[in-house]
Amino acid sequence: MSEPANIEEKIADLLVSDGVVARAPGAWSSARAPSQRSILANPSDHRVVTLINRMIQEPRLLDAVRAVDPARARERLPRQPKGLASPYMMLAFPTNPKRRDELVAAVHPHDGTARAHILDETWNPGYHRVIRRVRAAHGIGAVLNTSFNLHGEPLVGSPADAIDTFERSGLPHLALGRFLRKDRLATRRRLIIVVA
Repeated sequence: MSEPANIEEKIADLLVSDGVVARAPGAWSSARAPSQRSILANPSDHRVVTLINRMIQEPRLLDAVRAVDPARARERLPRQPKGLASPYMMLAFPTNPKRRDELVAAVHPHDGTARAHILDETWNPGYHRVIRRVRAAHGIGAVLNTSFNLHGEPLVGSPADAIDTFERSGLPHLALGRFLRKDRLATRRRLIIVVA
């Protein structure tokens, strides 16, 4: 496990270069804190949903569908209705056809909507910094987000649970608080998944 100088910057860079990072807080807080226990990915990579599904599901369950949604910083939404909050990805929003390629992995293919997580900085400053860095450094306006758990299991509930789930998955990176852990086998597994 390493301790990068700026964990949010490192997460953002990994999302764009390597695709997938599991993120969990170091100190556990609210059970429903927005995006505290999530698998994050680059929403502009159309292959990433299939990749995540293969990383967190048993091979016999690969036909199961996993909900993935884009998370965006509240201040980056120009036409957002006043007072609208969507901290838990329960509302579907239309997407801009000219910019759908940025969110291709999170856009519903039939109607062009996305169940956006609109993140206010005060709810989760660290996650907000990740999204801001992805946009500033890489030009991608959102981060793909899904729950941090294996298929059929509950959301991770403690740091020990996050490590156990990470070790049993094919996820390449775990950001736990200010620490980062890389799965040495994940790169090889990812290559096998992409080729298969």
